[in-house]
Amino acid sequence: MRFLVLVAALAVACSPAREDEPDLRAFGNEPFWNVTISVADGIVYGRLGEPDVRFPYSAPVSVAEGSASRVWGPVPAAEGEHEIQIRVSEEPCQDTMADIVHPMRATVTLDGEVLTGCARRLDDPPTETP
Repeated sequence: MRFLVLVAALAVACSPAREDEPDLRAFGNEPFWNVTISVADGIVYGRLGEPDVRFPYSAPVSVAEGSASRVWGPVPAAEGEHEIQIRVSEEPCQDTMADIVHPMRATVTLDGEVLTGCARRLDDPPTETP
């Protein structure tokens, strides 16, 4: 049984990124926070003035069939001290501090604290200004 779990974990860890699972960055203001989601590097949560918290990569699931919203997690940190869940929806998001519209909206729940902000693919620049 342990062997099968190990093989499954290795298969996921060694799988190349799929087109439907792009690397993403979610971020918000007051408090300033950001999350990077990458198949290669896992999930990394950062908050201004605090050390980063790393989580293993978890493939997203669709909220509903045909939905443009995806959810990662909940995912426990490797140390077991924290838990994160990220929901990203494909709808424009206004970053009022930078006066930029990003292509996605994000909600991050870290240890029960709900943070809202915007998101974009790592390889895409912000799309427009109002």
